[in-house]
Amino acid sequence: MTAPRSAIFIVAAIGATFCWGAGMTLTKLALGHFEPSLLLLVQLLASIAFLLIILLATGIRTTSWSQVLRNSGLGVLEPGLAYFLGLEGLNRISAAEAVVLSSTESIMIVLLAWMLAIERPRGVVLLLAIVGAAGAVLVAGSHLQHAGGSLSLWGDALVLGGVLSAAIYVVCSSRLASVTQPLPALIGQQVVAVVFATGIHLALTDGGFSPQSVPTSGWLLAVSSGIVQYACAFWLYLWALKGLRADEAGLYLSLIPVFGLMIAMPVLGERLTAMQWMGTLVIIGTIVVLTRLRDEQQAVLDDPNKARSPAA
Repeated sequence: MTAPRSAIFIVAAIGATFCWGAGMTLTKLALGHFEPSLLLLVQLLASIAFLLIILLATGIRTTSWSQVLRNSGLGVLEPGLAYFLGLEGLNRISAAEAVVLSSTESIMIVLLAWMLAIERPRGVVLLLAIVGAAGAVLVAGSHLQHAGGSLSLWGDALVLGGVLSAAIYVVCSSRLASVTQPLPALIGQQVVAVVFATGIHLALTDGGFSPQSVPTSGWLLAVSSGIVQYACAFWLYLWALKGLRADEAGLYLSLIPVFGLMIAMPVLGERLTAMQWMGTLVIIGTIVVLTRLRDEQQAVLDDPNKARSPAA
């Protein structure tokens, strides 16, 4: 893999985290108009419609429909279960607290990859994951003092359950991403997620699919959050997994709270404190170090002679 080619996957991973960060603000606003299970359905349907338009416009075709079908089942994990639990948790706790909890995903990915013997992360990657997560806590942690004092343990558990489901999805997807086209695979996963979300909605509600008195702005928030958070973010992330290891790609998820607050500042009037700026610098520094390590490792793979010392 050449350096420019590697950079494409890194840019895709960062772009995905930007979309997830932006989607968090849009979703929080949309929850003011929809209950979580119904919002999930609206977001998924908007995402699938957008992805189908892109598929038709680009003419992308998959080379292995059997792989796509096997990969589609992962849609139950994410966006299905992960986002259902995340929406239910976000409905019970503050957005800042949810951001803090979601920052643990990078560590979960590294540990799961090791536990499932899929990838054995280098010690430095594990260390960077921990440092990146610490930076994410610094970015969002200063807002916890405004959470009202009584934090919902049930909301915390729901968000963490969603994070775990998302981490399992990333680890499993990394094994299939190299042999499937991201766009067809993503559509298949989200169709499965729609079936899952429909069942959850019917089980938890009276079966109604018509929200009462939702203004046009509410629908725009729901549709746009689905396109940004489900279509664009997942498509970019699946592309990133074609060239990055699961533990390395997962490290970029630490950027989500940074982008989330950058977008929330003008939209919701949020402002970064000194501690949040410090966390932002920690995360950016972590990403720079990881990128540097990847480039050095790839240079050795491309030219093994570079790894030999003069004394060898």
